Amino acid sequence: MFDWIKENSTAFAIAVLFHVIFLAALFINWSIDKPDKIVLQQGDIIQVSSVDANSYDAEVKKIEQQKRAEQQKKAQAKRKAVALEEKKKKQKQEKIRIKKEKQRKADELKRKKAADAKKKKEALKKVEQEKKRKKAAEKKKIAEQKLKKEQLKKEQQKKAEQEKRRLEEEKKFQIAEQKRKAEADKKRQAELKRKEERDKAERERRSKGIINRHVALIVQKIERNWRQPLDAPAGLQCKIEIVLLPSGNVISVKVVESSGHLSFDRSVETAVRRASPLPVPTDSVIFKEFEVMRLRFEPGNY
Repeated sequence: MFDWIKENSTAFAIAVLFHVIFLAALFINWSIDKPDKIVLQQGDIIQVSSVDANSYDAEVKKIEQQKRAEQQKKAQAKRKAVALEEKKKKQKQEKIRIKKEKQRKADELKRKKAADAKKKKEALKKVEQEKKRKKAAEKKKIAEQKLKKEQLKKEQQKKAEQEKRRLEEEKKFQIAEQKRKAEADKKRQAELKRKEERDKAERERRSKGIINRHVALIVQKIERNWRQPLDAPAGLQCKIEIVLLPSGNVISVKVVESSGHLSFDRSVETAVRRASPLPVPTDSVIFKEFEVMRLRFEPGNY
């Protein structure tokens, strides 16, 4: 219903206006002719006539449909005329294109024939030029080969003389080089030996210093963790053997020379275990001196 109203808004507006006017006229007429009092007698018959709104809407709708049909017919005729004009225009353009294409092909054929003739003429010219060039080249080649043979002979003689001188000079150089290398090698060996001795002495000096410093640090740490037994007299000492890991952790400890006092020996072993890990050198070569180390433990002497 609403879609029909949207599509036929003009007809709907006219119908509504017509009904409003009709109802207004009826109201005005009724107001003027209104009797003071209407009394109906038995047998009186009241006849009421009304306008058929549905018939009017149908008529309005029919008129709108006819109008739309005419508009569609005109639009269709206009589209056909435009399409026909477009078709004629395309046909004209196609004729022009075909004419131009024929002309282009004719011009292309003409250019091709001219190009072929020119190409043939140039090819013949090139053949003649090539013949002359080959003849001159052959003559030049023979002269060059003769000259080359003479130059080659001279070059071979020159090379033979140069090679002879080179071999003699090379022999002299080799003898001098061997002598120089022998002297240099002897000098280098002597220098290398001196350097090795210096390096060895330096390593021993550094290693000894590092070993002594770490031994002192290890004994100090053990002594800090040592608790003197109550029954052990002062002045005791013992020699212990410690097996260590590179991290300084103690694998095992044992007394190899007893102090003669068992509780003192046990207290020293306990102190070593408490002090683990011990401060060992980080140098893997020097650490080998600490893998299995023996030291004398004398409390108060470090």
